[in-house]
Amino acid sequence: MDTNILFMAHSGWRYIALLVLVIAILKYLIGWLQGGKWGNLDRQIGLITTIGVDIQVLLGIVLWALRVGIMQNAERMYFIERYIEHPVTMLIAIVVMHIGWARVRKTAGDTDKFRVAALTFIITGLLVALGVARVTGWM
Repeated sequence: MDTNILFMAHSGWRYIALLVLVIAILKYLIGWLQGGKWGNLDRQIGLITTIGVDIQVLLGIVLWALRVGIMQNAERMYFIERYIEHPVTMLIAIVVMHIGWARVRKTAGDTDKFRVAALTFIITGLLVALGVARVTGWM
């Protein structure tokens, strides 16, 4: 399988994942700071954000596995050592996001829901930014 198409999909989808993360963070911060009322739109934004980031991580896992699978042994070991930090960071981000979103659904009170949602997606966004910065050489 040609991993270039998958790489382009993973690279392109990141903008959608980042956009929905930013929208969610802004919406939940505003709701938290202004004491907003949690509604169906807030639930839908969280669900869309979670799905968007899930798709990005799934594309990344498949891409990583395919690239490792087609390499020779010496090349594979270098790749795994060099590129283990990015997938691990992204997996941590997705776990934080899912645990946080589960807590949002169980939280009572609108302000508390906004607070938990905002903090969940802020932490997820920071982990994603760290993962991207490390794999692209920004850090």
